[in-house]
Amino acid sequence: MFDLMRAVLIIACFLGAVAGGAQAADFTAKDVTHSLFQAKAGKPIDFSGKNLAGLDLAGLDFKGARLAGVDLLGADLSEGVFKGSDLSGARLDRTTLTRADFSGATLEKATILRPSIYSTFTVADTNWLEAPKFTGAKMAGAKLFGRFDFADFKGADLKGAQFTSRAPRDENTSLAQVGLFSGDFDDANVEGADFTGGRLGFASFTNANVKGAIFNGTDLTRADFSGADVTGADFTGANLDEAKFTGAKGFDTVKGFGQASNTDRVVR
Repeated sequence: MFDLMRAVLIIACFLGAVAGGAQAADFTAKDVTHSLFQAKAGKPIDFSGKNLAGLDLAGLDFKGARLAGVDLLGADLSEGVFKGSDLSGARLDRTTLTRADFSGATLEKATILRPSIYSTFTVADTNWLEAPKFTGAKMAGAKLFGRFDFADFKGADLKGAQFTSRAPRDENTSLAQVGLFSGDFDDANVEGADFTGGRLGFASFTNANVKGAIFNGTDLTRADFSGADVTGADFTGANLDEAKFTGAKGFDTVKGFGQASNTDRVVR
C-alpha cells in the first residue's frame, strides 16, 4: 500500500514540476548515481548550480556533496542522505522527502515548498517514522511551506526562516496551514523565524532561541517552550491552549499575549 501511495506522490510531484515550468535536467538519475559511485574518497561530489529537477534520486548518498543552488524541483529524495552537504540556495520545491536525512546540512536561503513526505494525508501515528531530519542543519533564511509534521529540527539554525502560511506569489496553491505538528525544535535557533498561521500543536521548543519569532495566528496547543528564550516573540492571535513556558526567559517581553487565545490555560 505504501509503495502504491509513494508512486502516486512521485507522479504528482513530477506533474507538478512540469506544470511549474521545470526545464529538462542536466543529468539523468543514472548519471548522478554513477558520479556518486565514482567519487573519490575525501573529495565531495559537486553538482552546484545544476538542474536535477524531476529525477528519481531515492536512497542515494549525497553525504558532504556540494549542491549549492541546485534545482531539485519535483525530485524524489526519499531516504536520501544529505548529511553535511551544502544545499545553500537550493530549490527543493515539491520534492519527496520521506525519511530523508539533512542532519548537519547547509540549507541557508533554500526553498522547500509543498514537499511530499507522508503516505497518509492526515496526521497519523506512523507519520513520525516518515518525517525528514534536519538535526543541526544550517537553515538561516530558508523558506518552508507545506506539511512537516514530526520533522526533527533539533539544534538547527533557523534564524529568519519563514514557515509561513502565505503562499509565494509564483506558487499555484491555496493558503493552507503550514503543518509542523509535534515538530522538534529543541535547542534550535529560530530567532526572527516566521510561523504565521502555522499548525504547531505539541511542537517542542525546549531551550531554543525563540527571540523575535512570529507566531501570529499560530496553533500552539500544548507546545513546549520550557527553558526557551522568548524575548520579543509575537503571539498575537495564537492559540496557546496548555502551551508550556516553564522557565522560559524573557516572557515578560513577548508581544500580543493579550490578543492570544486560551492564555488562562498557559502553563508557567
